[in-house]
Amino acid sequence: MHYRELVDLLNLYSRKYYTEDNPLVSDAEYDKLYNELVRMEAEDPSIIKPDSPTQRVGDRPVSGLESVVHEIKMLSLTNVYNEEELEHFVKTAEKEAERTLDFVVEPKIDGLAVVLTYENGVLVRAATRGDGVVGEDVTHNAKTVLSLPLLIDYKEKLTVRGEIYMPVKAFERLNRQQAEKGLKLFANPRNCAAGSLKLLDSRIAATRGLDIFVYGVDHGGSKSHQEDLEFLRSLNFPVNPLIKRCADLKEVREHVEYIGSVRTSLEYDIDGAVIKVDSKEAQDILGVTIKAPKWATAYKYPSQEATTKLLDVDFQVGRTGTITPVAKLEPVFLAGSTISNATLHNYDEVARLGLLVGDRVIIRKGGDVIPKVVMAVTDVRTGDEREISYPSVCPVCATELVKDEEDVSAKCPNIDCPARIKLSILHFASRKAMDIQGFGEALVETLVDGGYMHDIADIYETDFDFLKERDGFGEKSVENLKTAIEESMKRPFDKVLFGIGIKHVGERTAQVLAEHFGDIDALIGASVEELDSIRDVGEETSKAIFEAFRSERVILLINRLKKAGLKFAYEKSENSSDVLTGKTFLVTGTLSRPREYFHQLIKDNGGKLASSVSKNLDYLIAGEKAGSKLEKAQKLGVAVIGEEQFLEMLNV
Repeated sequence: MHYRELVDLLNLYSRKYYTEDNPLVSDAEYDKLYNELVRMEAEDPSIIKPDSPTQRVGDRPVSGLESVVHEIKMLSLTNVYNEEELEHFVKTAEKEAERTLDFVVEPKIDGLAVVLTYENGVLVRAATRGDGVVGEDVTHNAKTVLSLPLLIDYKEKLTVRGEIYMPVKAFERLNRQQAEKGLKLFANPRNCAAGSLKLLDSRIAATRGLDIFVYGVDHGGSKSHQEDLEFLRSLNFPVNPLIKRCADLKEVREHVEYIGSVRTSLEYDIDGAVIKVDSKEAQDILGVTIKAPKWATAYKYPSQEATTKLLDVDFQVGRTGTITPVAKLEPVFLAGSTISNATLHNYDEVARLGLLVGDRVIIRKGGDVIPKVVMAVTDVRTGDEREISYPSVCPVCATELVKDEEDVSAKCPNIDCPARIKLSILHFASRKAMDIQGFGEALVETLVDGGYMHDIADIYETDFDFLKERDGFGEKSVENLKTAIEESMKRPFDKVLFGIGIKHVGERTAQVLAEHFGDIDALIGASVEELDSIRDVGEETSKAIFEAFRSERVILLINRLKKAGLKFAYEKSENSSDVLTGKTFLVTGTLSRPREYFHQLIKDNGGKLASSVSKNLDYLIAGEKAGSKLEKAQKLGVAVIGEEQFLEMLNV
């Protein structure tokens, strides 16, 4: 048998086995052919093709995971939790689209979202979702997923989205192996899949049994999501068999209910069902918000519950000093993981629940995320239960706690509390802020407890060479840490502002403030009224920002970070200008580049983005298949331009 014939035959057998669950040959026959392939490639390595089954496992570990900037931002999904909210989503979509709609309902796989890029028919890159804008290159591990085609019959560039997961049986097998070796067990299939996908050594990942379902593709010629799925199936991608197109709300409800009813019998974990508008034109009309598409939502099934014993209540110190009660539980398995801790939120919540140490309690995983205690089973109390003892001093630094009438929990007022310092440093170094790789809990614990670090500015004022003499560190790891710290100095103003950790200032608010004020000095000088007038910044947030910048400690911290070289001014791109100032734009239809490209050009050059067509819109940038937005713009007399005219406005 010729080499090419053997590769094609083995790939056919793999597809039938892993994707279609329809094996054509025995394992022994497959192994015989596979070994013959290995022999042929060993004799003449020049014949090896990129889609050969032998190429699914790398021959050496990669040195690190490279960052990948997504060409199209990966958005999150909004959630609905009951039939009323589901009905509201469907009716709102039909109202805004001004038509009846078909919907596609599919299981929401509990795994790790990935973006797959094919060029000239070859898989060239697989990247994790990351923060939606930047992910990590995991191509070496994605290739070990046997159901994922390495070569497709499509020569144009293609971007496919999917979810890599670990089947339940593969997870259970891996944990049995861990137990036999006396190693730590993995918590649940999702975490294990995520960890496996980020391994540097694909030879280990190949033993984990990862799998994938794809659910989306950037394929400009299609008119519907269902067409996209059929297109993916035609290229031999694994598409979930439970996906169904539904003609109305009744069918949507029925299929959501059906997926929920078979949830526990599936070979993989799901955490809901995804409902998508099928028509691409309707999707375009509905548009997206900053975080999520308005044409899709995730239906979350009723959270799973378990009963266990409340052994004690610990009190943890948060980044802002808030004392949070945490339930210490008799370990219980729930929703794919063993639970021994659960949140109690605050003092008022503990009082509302009427908890006693020793109670039998019901815990719930709301949306399958963080477990919480929802009630005490008082009928089975024995009399041996005891009252919860609340601390009067900080459990970490022993400072007397404070609590005013408005607070639902006590606070540690000591800014120098080690717990507060550690959490503030971890927040500052986190990926969403300064993204200092290697600055994890263990290192921060060492630095703060050893007296080497007292605040975030110390990160840039500390010589970490002393770590080379400590166990667990070495010259290479210290140099990598220094490099990561140096790289963090390139992070933009909004990331620095978010990292400082001002109360109520999240990622989006930090971005809004950076763009509005331009630099830190203007922001520091802003009044409460000026802050409150900014869209997306409310009264409570405005007061918190104003008060933060009245603190000498905060100002000193900012000055030290300035001196270190961090960025405290908003920087537009090199091609920015004010040429579009005062003009509002909306982008629709199929263009030569992703819409995010045009959105960024508009913002960088002073323009504003609109979410819908109205008389206040100045320009509609329309590509092919612009649909109803074009018709509405023409009726309202809005100027319609193509991308060439738009670029001429910028002299690009």
